[in-house]
Amino acid sequence: MKDSEARQVIREFAEWYPRAEQKLKAAERFEELVVEGGSVFFVDEKPLILRTKVRLLPSLKFDELVGSLPRIVVDMGAVPHVVNGAQVMRPGIKQLNYAFAKGDLVAIVDEKFGKTIALGIAELDSEAMKSMGKGKAVRNVHYVGDVFWTAFGASK
Repeated sequence: MKDSEARQVIREFAEWYPRAEQKLKAAERFEELVVEGGSVFFVDEKPLILRTKVRLLPSLKFDELVGSLPRIVVDMGAVPHVVNGAQVMRPGIKQLNYAFAKGDLVAIVDEKFGKTIALGIAELDSEAMKSMGKGKAVRNVHYVGDVFWTAFGASK
């Protein structure tokens, strides 16, 4: 990947996630792997950025950034559905950690192990989500086992 292309991806990504800019600018290697529906960008051999149909997103492997996102804890009954790409429905949500706005990127975490299993876009702000009884709460945009996860492998 050309340096100018890498700089453009970093600029675009930093617009959404400014706290990641310094780490990305310090990278020595920036490579792109094209996958069905987008791309995975490897930064110093670690899969950190995804280009999806929605927008640039951090991968589930971008620990520093994913760990700073608002967290939505789901019950274990919801986990197999979420990791198969299902949207997060309100009855499966056990806890909301931190306030967030509609449209914000959130981490979906299982209640038993506290592992991040998906990233999603909030369909409502946190206050509205707390008060709703049922319905779609989060649009699933990246999850364990999706095409991006498979492309970079769980072991990397």
